[in-house]
Amino acid sequence: MSYISHSLGRNETLRYRAHFHWFYYFGAWGAFLISLAAAAEAYGRGLPWAAGLAPLLGVAAFLSIMIPIWTTEIGVTNQRFILKRGLLRRATNELQLRAIEQVNLRQGIPGRLFNFGHLEVHGTGVDDIVLPAIADPVALQKAIQDSVDAAPAPRPSPQTHQSQPA
Repeated sequence: MSYISHSLGRNETLRYRAHFHWFYYFGAWGAFLISLAAAAEAYGRGLPWAAGLAPLLGVAAFLSIMIPIWTTEIGVTNQRFILKRGLLRRATNELQLRAIEQVNLRQGIPGRLFNFGHLEVHGTGVDDIVLPAIADPVALQKAIQDSVDAAPAPRPSPQTHQSQPA
């Protein structure tokens, strides 16, 4: 079960889950396949040690790209924004929707062409949350804004009225 699903409150629902762009997967599989091709070439040239080492390096490159993807969750509920990273050592950034002030998009020309980009979430009284490059960042930005607009306003705290002498 995912962290976000596990951490939902009683009246909380998941509205949007962000995903990583396909170029991460392409890069991971590309590194692995190139290492296999290098192993075949090294074996053909009579270098068995290099033929054995190349796939190990390919697996290491594949895992170094994929483990952060497998262990990162980004989601928007009807009450908060959640960024979770890590498997054994978990680190989360959770921000109540009513505390979100700005959501800024950074998307260059390649990002516009291939629909990926970075979001920066600014909140009151907390550090900014900068997300890694994700697929369809505009949809996440819209989901955050829609959820902020739909979030209930905080209840006013009961104020103590002090009577002033006349």
